[in-house]
Amino acid sequence: MEERDSLRTVLYGWARFGLFWLINIFATIIGRTAILGIAGTFLPRLALYDNPETLSLISWIIPVWLLIWLFWDDAKRHTAYGLYNPVAVAIIVILTAAVYYAPVFILEYMTDKKVVAVVKNLYFTSFWLSKFNDDPQIYALVGAVIQALLCIVSYLIAHRFYLKKFADEDYE
Repeated sequence: MEERDSLRTVLYGWARFGLFWLINIFATIIGRTAILGIAGTFLPRLALYDNPETLSLISWIIPVWLLIWLFWDDAKRHTAYGLYNPVAVAIIVILTAAVYYAPVFILEYMTDKKVVAVVKNLYFTSFWLSKFNDDPQIYALVGAVIQALLCIVSYLIAHRFYLKKFADEDYE
């Protein structure tokens, strides 16, 4: 029985790892194209094309929202089927955020400033935090930590919510 639970945890981890990357890629594309095109067309006073921090914030909010929903749904299913394991979920989220953050160290070795700017703007959707600290290692880490914490908190809150909901349904 122990091996089956371990295999399930590993498979869950790989699935969430893949979904994390797909959601980030999808959100960056949507944030930079669809939302920028729509908002930039109808709200030209925002000057989104000239403000990479605002564009980055939009590109950061989309994956955070999708990931919060994903982990909320996971908690609901885990609570319903008795598979609740916050430690495994937290480890998976933290490892995923760490792997996402790791390429920031490559930026030090890039010589082309245009390539560095593109990587900062596209890869690290937390570029909006550069208004507070211009060091990419700091703002990428803060963005990854905030994203990971929001995922873990949404999982824990959803578990409590559905645990209470399922408990109330049993007594009715």
